[in-house]
This record gives sequence, structure tokens and C-alpha cells, in this order.
Amino acid sequence: MNRNSKIVIIGIGNLLLMDEGLGIHVINELEKQKLPQNVEMYDGGTGGFKLIDLMHGAEKVIFIDAVETGKVPGTITTFTSEDVYSMYPAKKFSLHDNDLLEVIKMAGLLENLSEIEIVGVQPKTIHYGTTLSPELTDAMPYIINTVICRIREICSVPSV
Repeated sequence: MNRNSKIVIIGIGNLLLMDEGLGIHVINELEKQKLPQNVEMYDGGTGGFKLIDLMHGAEKVIFIDAVETGKVPGTITTFTSEDVYSMYPAKKFSLHDNDLLEVIKMAGLLENLSEIEIVGVQPKTIHYGTTLSPELTDAMPYIINTVICRIREICSVPSV
């Protein structure tokens, strides 16, 4: 991957269900940051096949989502599309993981050769409301830092 390759960051979630909207809250915060010009960010909503269009032409795609890992709320777990394949359906991660898995499969069938990574965060509360739980609000700086560090790592990879 070269340092000017297109990187797409997609936040997934439903802003009306508290921590379920985490991905979109993260995108809103990332938009305030100075990021490299080759980084594009999108509100992916609750997923679906429209995500494939957002991934078009990207060498690296990072999804940000509330992910059920059974860990302490606010815990950040990163994994790849291969991890999703190997663990699904043994373990349900994202609240939309059926959609996300299908999107990953369809992207492969359409020969979208993007490398996919998921930054998942253990939610605390999935209930009607438009704010994050205190646990996820407290974790937000760490989540933002995790995504920014991944972007820096990707952008610092020398051309082959």
C-alpha cells in the first residue's frame, strides 16, 4: 500500500439507540481532526449494501461500530474481515453483523479488493436515546486515538 492510497473510514450505527450510534459519533469527532487528504469519512448509518459504494476505489476500509464482545463497556477490539469470516456465526459481534458480513462477502464477489478492518467498541446501553452512555463518552478519546493511529500507520507504510 502506498502512503497516498485511498483510505475510507465508515462509521456504522443508529443514532437513536444510544451506544448503537457509536460509529457515527466517532465520524463526527474525526471530522474535527486534521487528517491526510487521502482519507475519506462517511456516516454508514445502519449498513446495508450501500456501503459497497462507499468502499469503491479504497485500498483500506476501516469500519467503526458498536461490537458485542462481552468485555467491559468501552473496550476497543480491532479485527479484520477474515476474523469476521472465521468467527461468524459462532459469535455475534456488530448489531448489524449480518449486514456487515454480507457487505464483506459481496465486496469480495464484486472484486472490491479493499483491505477491511473493523474497530469495534463494546457498548453499554442500547436503548432509545441520542447520547452515548457515560462509559462510551469517557472512552471516546481512546477510540478516536485508535482510529487516528491506524490511519498514521497505514499512511506511513512505504511504497513497494
